[in-house]
Amino acid sequence: MITLLRIAILLLAMVVPSAWGQFVELHVGYEDKDNYDHTGTGAVVPEHPGVMVELVRMLPSKLTNLRVVFSRKPWARCLAELEVGAVDGIFSSSFKLDRMKIGVYPMRDGKDDPRFRIDTKTYSLYKLVNSPLHWDGNNFANLSQGLIALRGYAIVDDLKKMGITVNEVNNAEDAFRMLLAGRADGFAHLTDFGDYSLRMNGEFDNIMKITPPIITRDYYLQISHQFHAKHPQLVPKIWQALAEIRQAESERLVSKYLKLYSQ
Repeated sequence: MITLLRIAILLLAMVVPSAWGQFVELHVGYEDKDNYDHTGTGAVVPEHPGVMVELVRMLPSKLTNLRVVFSRKPWARCLAELEVGAVDGIFSSSFKLDRMKIGVYPMRDGKDDPRFRIDTKTYSLYKLVNSPLHWDGNNFANLSQGLIALRGYAIVDDLKKMGITVNEVNNAEDAFRMLLAGRADGFAHLTDFGDYSLRMNGEFDNIMKITPPIITRDYYLQISHQFHAKHPQLVPKIWQALAEIRQAESERLVSKYLKLYSQ
């Protein structure tokens, strides 16, 4: 009996340190703005944290050796911290060639691989109801003062490549109020969040959305070069697990948060 007990203790001593040694912490940064992708503001992660947060938080259900830790900051800070390895990953990051210097995306044949995206979103154009500004899906017409976009968002570079003057601001409410004050022709913003702002704020009743969208983008959990170098075999498993979670849970979570935000 004593011999068996000693063997059991020895085996436990061998197994437990091994399991601990395989444990990996993934520090994920995300934006500190309030929408149904990531609810609330500031550094605190609330009880109902948002669609994207819940998707990423489920990763340990697929990868049991992984622990996810979150931090919230302005988006430009998230990008900067990814570059220096202060965080291991950020979401939701659209694919841009110049962002490849600060982190890695799931790639296939030299392009980002949308199979492993965390989300797909569109950017739309918002203007005053009586504004002559027009967008036909390819070109802008009656554009004189330029457009507004949120600082650090991918749409800024897209618009500048079209030769558009862009005024960058920190939040959507400021952008919509600038429109009301006549300080810009339009506001290019993520459609889901722009629509939500208009729906929830009567102050913006004189603002409308133009169709079609300006652009459609896939978004990813972008991983730092430092984490990828340390865990090159784990990173593809993270993206694969996240894709499976998105396919299984995204519709349910979007429905959940749309209901919460409509109350």
